[in-house]
Amino acid sequence: MPSLVYYPARPGLFAVLLFSGGFDGAVRVEMGYTDLLSRVAAHGFVVMGVDLQSLGQAGDTRRDNLQGSPAHSLPGSPAHTFLQQMDWARTNLNSYLANRTAGVSVDWENTGVFCHSAGCSVILDTVLLNHTAMKATAFLEPFTSALSGNSTVSFRLPALMYGTQFCEDFPFCCVKGMDWNHVYDHWSCPKTTLATKNQGHCDILDHTMWEICHTTHFCKTGDVDNWAEYHTFIQGFVSAFFISTLQGVDDWRYLHNVTDIPIGVMNAKNDTNC
Repeated sequence: MPSLVYYPARPGLFAVLLFSGGFDGAVRVEMGYTDLLSRVAAHGFVVMGVDLQSLGQAGDTRRDNLQGSPAHSLPGSPAHTFLQQMDWARTNLNSYLANRTAGVSVDWENTGVFCHSAGCSVILDTVLLNHTAMKATAFLEPFTSALSGNSTVSFRLPALMYGTQFCEDFPFCCVKGMDWNHVYDHWSCPKTTLATKNQGHCDILDHTMWEICHTTHFCKTGDVDNWAEYHTFIQGFVSAFFISTLQGVDDWRYLHNVTDIPIGVMNAKNDTNC
């Protein structure tokens, strides 16, 4: 299973984040999420984008593909496959980085997972399968039916749930009852959620993929004029969450104080006083 890795340009011991993209991880990281993942990595993270159902391309200096994981040949659910990929990375990633960087290494004691769209179904199932494998998780415009009825997450794992106004508009790319509010309502403290105005499901993607989504009307999108501003916001928002939960720096104010958020906010709530 190929994985694309981004890492800081400076030496150090960094928390690690693993990411799964849309369509259950089938949207290739190098096609849709390079801007997001590389900018999050610049905040002091090793970020590993896992292409669950696709093949990778060659990487550059600070963006490398890891081939050779045996996970693709093993039976089981996507969540089991994702956990197998995590195990493979724990064994191989530090030695891989040691051969290609000047002093970059991974702190596996501080691991987070995050996702977009139906990739969150994989991540949520992974968390439910083994929540001790990570210390924080973020669901970006999730689409999942993993939590239903009166089921609740009984363990404590800091979580961020994020949504957009247009995501639930036609053509539906998020479905009420299976989106960020659904996950938030079933999660335990600590948790925080935010939904922004005038943005859509594809706005998080790299510009070329955003343009395809926009012109085909696959999902309702925001305005092209604020694509760059939106990307600056979303990478900062995601980074602030993981900085607060994995780096030991209190950056929660950026998540909770909507007046600090540079784009329109539809709703926000949190439960962090556990």
